[in-house]
Amino acid sequence: MRRLFLVAAFLASTCASAQTHCLPGETVLLSGRVGTLTEGGFSGEKILSLCADRSSPPFDQVSYRFGPQGVVELEFTALRDGFFFADDQSPLPRATINSLYFRKGRITYAVTECMGMHCGMRGVKLMVFDGKRKIASLDAEPDRFEVNTSVYEIKGRIVKTRQSGLNYDEN
Repeated sequence: MRRLFLVAAFLASTCASAQTHCLPGETVLLSGRVGTLTEGGFSGEKILSLCADRSSPPFDQVSYRFGPQGVVELEFTALRDGFFFADDQSPLPRATINSLYFRKGRITYAVTECMGMHCGMRGVKLMVFDGKRKIASLDAEPDRFEVNTSVYEIKGRIVKTRQSGLNYDEN
């Protein structure tokens, strides 16, 4: 019975660490399941990953990958000074929202991270905009989402930085 428990624990830990779309040789900046967080719990089967070409900044390449485990539905890779943008805002005292985002046509994909004591959001979120209209918002799975580098640490290392709030319809 104990051996069965150890095998199950090993498989569970392997599955938890496998929640990434980062490739061998890439560094996981952040990765895990995103979905809907309700009072009843968390539901979501999509994996959001930000991966870098090396373990510490300055990065020459950062990749965004999204989709079910093992299937990348959307990939966006930016080289140094590429097409990721960074933004930050402080909607409340003692709360800062750092964002990393990119555009594909009219659609903007933003990975946000709230830091501080008065965060209205829980940790990392993925938000999708069509122009100025938010069309999707997904939360990171609590306590299982791997964050090795904060969005703030990525900011300014491979992105164009601006400070304008969460209005992703501007250039």
